[in-house]
Amino acid sequence: MATAKKAARYIDAFLRAGRYEKAPKHPVVGFERLHVWFQTLAPKALQPHKNAEEAAESFVEIVGGLSEEEARYEAQRCYSCGNCFECDGCFASCPEDAVIKLGPGQRYRFNYNLCTGCAVCYEQCPCHAIEMIAE
Repeated sequence: MATAKKAARYIDAFLRAGRYEKAPKHPVVGFERLHVWFQTLAPKALQPHKNAEEAAESFVEIVGGLSEEEARYEAQRCYSCGNCFECDGCFASCPEDAVIKLGPGQRYRFNYNLCTGCAVCYEQCPCHAIEMIAE
């Protein structure tokens, strides 16, 4: 599929007597760009490691692993990937009710007829999933 899409874009540019230019990739969202309004600083649990001599003597696991309690703690840490996780920050902050909640797992829809471009939803989004694009 990806190769077919790429070929179609080049063919389209050729037929229009132009040149296909790849769209710039979205930048990687680092912690400094996240609008965090909640506490996410949770230190990573370190797993015990066996030293090189012990590892060379047997086929025992080198990394000790985590206990059930430590594993549950790790699972609750926020690994924000820049994707919407339905925190309702945009939904609750919109003064014009332009953000429509679609239900669990469905995310949101935006009513651009009601949206005034105030960017409050953008500022509230903790994972930078909302982009404001000038028209």
